[in-house]
Amino acid sequence: MAVIDLERSEPGPAVRDLVRLSDAWAGRDDLFEAFLAGYGRSLTAAEQARLLIDAALDSVSGIAYGAGHGDPELVERGRRTLARLRAEHCAALSPTGDATCPD
Repeated sequence: MAVIDLERSEPGPAVRDLVRLSDAWAGRDDLFEAFLAGYGRSLTAAEQARLLIDAALDSVSGIAYGAGHGDPELVERGRRTLARLRAEHCAALSPTGDATCPD
């Protein structure tokens, strides 16, 4: 069973809808690939870039909103997303591919 929460819905690019879903498949390439199979296509390079940007913005927004409205789950999801994005960024920049960033 699933629920679609339309509370914060707004017009925007289709890839924006994937931002919150991406937490569900984080670290599970098989789930992401299954989603894309159902979606019917891979994301374009522009959509991948937009997904990254929107995920960062959504996580910061979620942390602020969750902290201000007593929603610790939203705060945790935002922090988890920022940590994942940072690790992916550091791994992409590392010549060895590890996710260690200098502090």
